[in-house]
Parts: sequence; structure tokens; C-alpha cells
Amino acid sequence: MGGVAKAALQFGGRSLLERLAAALRGAGVTEVSIVIGPYRDQLLPLAARCNLHVVEHGQADADLIESQRLALDAHRARWPGADLLLSVADLPLLTAAHVQPLLQAWRQRADGIHAQMPVVDGVRGHPVLLSWHAVQAIAATERHHGIRAWLAANADTVSPVSTHEGAYVTDVDTPEDLVALTTHRALD
Repeated sequence: MGGVAKAALQFGGRSLLERLAAALRGAGVTEVSIVIGPYRDQLLPLAARCNLHVVEHGQADADLIESQRLALDAHRARWPGADLLLSVADLPLLTAAHVQPLLQAWRQRADGIHAQMPVVDGVRGHPVLLSWHAVQAIAATERHHGIRAWLAANADTVSPVSTHEGAYVTDVDTPEDLVALTTHRALD
């Protein structure tokens, strides 16, 4: 993204991180953390403004699995016994109205379901919800295995929430994505 943290990108007058924090808090999630690796100088002030708990990565070039592992470790240490909602930070369209039905479905899930995520027309989205059991089980796997590997190996304990709502899968990977999203939104 040209030396800018995705979470610091502006959309609709706020950074993507501020939008995500507002969506989570608006849905009733009171404790929100962020894993920060690269772009520390850009993200720390945003995290402070959003009143987020910061988990700093020791590596500036950490990959997604390493960041997931750090999030799991921090969650286990800070909130033992609690379920975990985990998301990427570059979901500009996600609002509290999208998070609330996921949380409601989570509270009403069947026994034996330890993971849940939105699935938009066959595409897995975010956020992902994990039971304490799943958090512990993933943490016990080899460090190079991420959440996706655990989900695949435990498909019988995963419950998709089927939807057509694009907010769960619309992310920003390039500057062009952000321009297209802004242009599309201006046309609405």
C-alpha cells in the first residue's frame, strides 16, 4: 500500500481501524485489541485514539500466521476462558449492524460448534469467532499452523453463517481497491 498501514487508510472520513473499532464496540464488544507489527508509528496513535489494547509484534515483517499466534497468546493470557472474535483490520464496509447478527448466531450455536464465520456466496469472510476450546486447541498446534489450518482440520466443529452481504469480504489490498470503493460509494 505504498508504505501506509492498511488500517490507517481513510475511508468515509475515518481510518479503517477507527471504523472497525466502532463496528465492534457498537455491536457490544467492549474489549478490543490490535496486533501491531510493521507501521508501529502510524498505528500506535490510532490505537490510542480508539482505546485499543495493543499487542506489539517483535518482528516488523511478521506474516499472518505469526500475527494470529500472537493474538491467540495475548487473548489466552488476558482473558482466560473467554471466546475470541478475530478480524482483519481492512474491512471498510463492516459496521455494528454486520457484527451483531454474527454475535447473536454465536450465542445460539449448537453444542460442539467451536468456530463460526460469515460465508458470502461461498467465500469465507471476517470476523471469525472461536470458542475458548478452539483457542486452546489452535494454540496447542505447531507454531507454523494458523487458524485456517485448524478450521480445515476441524470442519465438523465450524459453522458458517451464510449471507450475501459483501461487507464481510470486501477488503482493501491495493490503492486501487480503495479508490474503487470510494468511487462506488460516491455513486450510491
